[in-house]
Amino acid sequence: MKKLMFIFILGIFSFLNASNLQKTSVQLFWLDQFQFAGFYAAVEKGFYKDAGLEVELKKYNNTDAVEEVINNKADFGIGSSSLIIDKSNGKDIVLLGTLFQSSPIILLALENSNIKYLEDIKNKKIMITKDQQDFATLKSMIISKGINISDIQILEHSFNIDDLINKNTDLMLSYITNEPFLLKEKGYNSRIFKPKDYGFDFYEDIIFTTKDFASNNPKLVKDFYRATILGWEYAFNNIDEIAKLIYEKYNPQNKSLEHLIFEANEMKKLAFDKDGKIGTITQEKLNLIINTYRVLGLIKNEINSEEFIYTKHHENNFLLDENEKNYLEHKKTIKMCVDPNWMPFEKIEKNKHIGIAADYIKIIEDKIKIPITLVPTKTWSESLELGQKRDCDIFSLIRTTPEREKYLNFTTAYFSIPLVIASDINAPFINDFSQIKDKKLAIIKDYAIGEILRMKYPNINFIDVKDIQEGLNLVQKGKVFGFIDTLSTIGYHIQNGYIGQLKISGKFDEIWNLGVGTRNDEPILNDIFNKAINDISPTQKQEILNRWISVNYQNSLDYNFFYKVMAVAIIFIFILVLFYRQYLLKKLNSQLSEKIAIEIKKNEEKNRILIQQSRMASMGEMLENIAHQWRQPLSTISVAASGMEVKKEFSTLSDEEFFEAINHIKKATSYLSNTIDDFRNFFNQKREHSIININSVVEKALDLMGDSFIKNKIQVIKNIEDLEFLSLENELIQVLMNVFSNAKDVLKSISKEDKYIFIDISKKDEFIIIDIKDNAGGIKDDIIDKVFEPYFTTKHKFKGTGIGLYMSKLLVEKHLKGIIGVKNCEFSHIDKPHMGALFKIVLPIQSVN
Repeated sequence: MKKLMFIFILGIFSFLNASNLQKTSVQLFWLDQFQFAGFYAAVEKGFYKDAGLEVELKKYNNTDAVEEVINNKADFGIGSSSLIIDKSNGKDIVLLGTLFQSSPIILLALENSNIKYLEDIKNKKIMITKDQQDFATLKSMIISKGINISDIQILEHSFNIDDLINKNTDLMLSYITNEPFLLKEKGYNSRIFKPKDYGFDFYEDIIFTTKDFASNNPKLVKDFYRATILGWEYAFNNIDEIAKLIYEKYNPQNKSLEHLIFEANEMKKLAFDKDGKIGTITQEKLNLIINTYRVLGLIKNEINSEEFIYTKHHENNFLLDENEKNYLEHKKTIKMCVDPNWMPFEKIEKNKHIGIAADYIKIIEDKIKIPITLVPTKTWSESLELGQKRDCDIFSLIRTTPEREKYLNFTTAYFSIPLVIASDINAPFINDFSQIKDKKLAIIKDYAIGEILRMKYPNINFIDVKDIQEGLNLVQKGKVFGFIDTLSTIGYHIQNGYIGQLKISGKFDEIWNLGVGTRNDEPILNDIFNKAINDISPTQKQEILNRWISVNYQNSLDYNFFYKVMAVAIIFIFILVLFYRQYLLKKLNSQLSEKIAIEIKKNEEKNRILIQQSRMASMGEMLENIAHQWRQPLSTISVAASGMEVKKEFSTLSDEEFFEAINHIKKATSYLSNTIDDFRNFFNQKREHSIININSVVEKALDLMGDSFIKNKIQVIKNIEDLEFLSLENELIQVLMNVFSNAKDVLKSISKEDKYIFIDISKKDEFIIIDIKDNAGGIKDDIIDKVFEPYFTTKHKFKGTGIGLYMSKLLVEKHLKGIIGVKNCEFSHIDKPHMGALFKIVLPIQSVN
C-alpha cells in the first residue's frame, strides 16, 4: 500500500512539474533531418525544459510556415530569405536569428553533363518548386549571368535524385548538405553552382515570429531562442551523438547515419559567423539582401531593417522574484570562500580573487546588485572548515560530494573539465590504471577528487598534499609517480614552471562538473545563483576561457646553444692551428675562403628567396583583399544591369532608374580599374630609381592593405610633409605594407576600443624620417631585439612566416640605402596617454645604385 501511495505521489509530482512548463511551438519547414538538429537537441538534452518551456516541434506537411505563424497556429517558424517578400507585403513578422550565415541552396547537375558553366543552363530543364522561383539566392545568381527565369524550362520538383541520373531533368535546386551526398552514394559526382561564388551571400533557415507575439511575450521569446542556440551549439559539438539520435528517432526519410553526419559537417561550415557565433543577423548584411530583392523587382515596399530584426531577446533581462529581491536586500553582502591556489580556476593573490571563477563571480555580482566579498584563507581545507561553520555563504567553484551535501547546495555546473595525471617526462602513457596499482599518486587534501577516486580505485595508493606546487614537486623529485588534478590546472602549471620536466600521461573517465556551492540553510540563495549562472551568455563564457586558457607560440633561434657550439668550434680550430704545419694552415685557409664564398652566395640566394616569399605572402594578402573588395562592385554591376534588363522587358524602366543604375556601374568599374593598376604596378619587376611622392607611396600601401583596418576598427592618423625624392617605389611600398600589417595584427588581437596607427613623415637635413607607431602596448622587452631576425614570429606557427620584418630590414638597408629600427614609446593623442611600438625608417633624399 505504501509503495502504491509513493508511486501515486511521484506521478502527481511529475504531472505538476510538467504542468509548470510553458507550452510553445515552432513550425519546421521540411522533413526531419540534421537541418533541425538544434531543436531536437534542445528537446532531448533538456535545454527547453531548463528554460521552463515545453516545445512542440510541428512537422512539415506541405505547410507554409509563415501562414502558420501569422495565423497563430505556431508561435515560431523557420523560413528562407524570402521572408523579406512577406515583410514587404505587410506581414507582421520579425527575425530572431539565422541558422545559416551563407545559404546552402545550390543548383545541382551531374559532373558528366554538358553543363560546365552557369551560362550553360540556358534552355535547360531545372526542377524548382513554385516558392523557390522567388528565392533571390537563385534568381540573382542566374540573372547575373544574363539569364532570365523565362530562358529555362521549369519542372515540378520531385525531390528525387534519380531524375538527374535518368536525364529527366538537367539540374535541380538542392541543398549542399543533402543531394550531393545522395549522388555520391549512387556513384555519381556533382557539379555545383553556389550563389555565394557569384557574389550573393544570403541568410537561410531564419527563425522568426510575429512582432505582436514578441512584444507580448519577451521572456518566452528570449528563453526559446537561447535554449535553441544552446541546442545548436550542443549538436555541432556532438555531431556523432545527435546524428545517431536523429537516425533512430527523427528519420522519416530513412537517411543513413553516414548521410546525417555528412549533412552535419556541411552545415557546420555555413552556420557560424566570423566570431564563431550561431544565429547572428546584422543590419548591414540584411540591407544588402533587401537591396538585391528590390533590384530584382521582387519587392516594392520599403523595409526598415532595424524594425525587421528583433533584438530584445539578446538583452540582459535577468529577473528575480519578490522573495529573492527581499532576501538580497536584507542580506546586503554575500561572503565567499575559494580555493586560494588553484589556477587557472582561481587564486587569492594580494587578498584579491583572480582566475576563471573570479570572472564568473564578477558577472554574477553585477547581476544580483549586492557585493560578494572574499573570505581570505591559506588552504582549501581551511575554506571547507569555514563553510561548515557558516562563515561562508558560497563557494565560488566546487564539486558536489556526499560529505559536502551535508552543508551545501550546488548550482548548475558552469565549468566541466576532465581529470588527468601529471608524471615525469619519461613516464609511459597510462591507458589502464591497473598498471599503476603499486604506484603513489598525489592528490590535494580535502579535494572531492580524492573522496571519489579512493572509492573507485581502492587498489591505488593515494597520498594527500597541501597544494598543487607540493604535488608537482613530489613528482619532479621522483617521490610519487603522479599528481592528479584537472586538465586546465595541470596544463597551466606545467606551462608556467615544468616544461620539459613533467607531462600529462593519463586521463580518467570522470568529467569534473564545477559550479557554485551555496549554504543549504538558505536555499533561496541557490535559486538566485542558478538564475544568474543560466543568464551568462555563451559569448561571455568563451571570452573568460580565452582570457585564462591559451597557448602562446614563439618560434625563435636558441642563441645560447648557438654561441656554445661556436665557442667549441673556435677552440677546436685554435688547437688545429697550434699543431698543424704552415702548409696545412694555408690549405685550410684556402678551403675556408672557398666555403665562405659559397656561404655568401647561399646567403644571397636565401635572401633572394626570402624576399620572394615575402612578396608572395604580400601578394596572397592583397589577392584576398582585392577578392573581398571586388565581390561587391561586381555584384552591383551584375544586379544593376540585370535589373535594367528585366524592367526594360516589362516596359517599367524609368529614366531615373536607368541613369541611377548606369551611375552605379560607372563607379564600380572605375574602382575595379584603379585596383588593377595598383596591383600591376606593385608587382612590376623593374628596379629603376624614380622621383616619388611620399604621400602617394603611403596611400598606395594603404590601398593595397584593403579594408583590413576598417574591419578591425583601426584608425590611421597621418601627419605627412609633401616630399619628393629619388628612390625605389615598389620596395618602399612593400616595407610600409609589412610594418602596417605587423601593427594591424597586434592591434586586432587586443580588446580596446581606440586602436590607432600613426604615420609621421618629415624631412631632416638630407634624410626622410618615417615614423610609424601604434597604441597596442609595445613589444615585450625580451623579444624586441629579435623582431628583425629571420623566421622570428610571435604568431601561431600556421599564421606567420617570420620573414616580413626581416625582409623589410633587408630592403631598407640593401636596396633603399637607409636604416630601420624599432623601440617602445609613450605618447599622447586627444589628451589620452598611449603606449606602443615605434618603427623608424630613415632614408637618404637621393638613393644611389
